[in-house]
Amino acid sequence: MLEAGLMKGWSNQRLADVLGVGLSTLKRNFGPMLRERSEFPDRLKLALFASTVRKALEKGDMGAVRQLRQLIGEDEALEIERKLRDLPDEKDEPEVVGKKEAQRRAAKDLVSGDAQGTWGDDLSPGYRN
Repeated sequence: MLEAGLMKGWSNQRLADVLGVGLSTLKRNFGPMLRERSEFPDRLKLALFASTVRKALEKGDMGAVRQLRQLIGEDEALEIERKLRDLPDEKDEPEVVGKKEAQRRAAKDLVSGDAQGTWGDDLSPGYRN
């Protein structure tokens, strides 16, 4: 019962209440199992997958075959999603600016007064766009 509660993500207090023991007793007697709490959902998925594979291969259960195909499809989708998340963002690459674009930006900065040049405010017509 404890493993099922851990697989469902129940808190220690809830598990202790359901099992009819105190929180300190639960921690003392099941400490190692409680520390492995994060592994239990994956263990459950693995146990379900293994059971489905056994049914599909050994017994030839067509329902299990369909469920196995669905589980494999979900795993493939999760793997693709993980790979896409791990790809570096294109935004991280520095922007490549050509010669003409660099000259255009420098001229715009000079006219707007953002860049300090030898012309100063002589190119600015007294108002700003």
